[in-house]
Amino acid sequence: MTTNRERLQWYLDAERKILNQQAVETAEGEKLTLASLATVRREIERLQGLIAREQQGGRRSMIRRNYLE
Repeated sequence: MTTNRERLQWYLDAERKILNQQAVETAEGEKLTLASLATVRREIERLQGLIAREQQGGRRSMIRRNYLE
């Protein structure tokens, strides 16, 4: 199973290749083009948010912290 960091790196590489007009193909065989760029960037933002939350201890830790205050 791939980690969020590995998935983020794959999407960052895909974004760079799309911008350089190079071919990008997913594991499912889908070809990503310039039209896919918005979707790729949305996934990058989502994964960056997930990774940031993981580094902060996740949602449960945040809720527990707020409860104790």
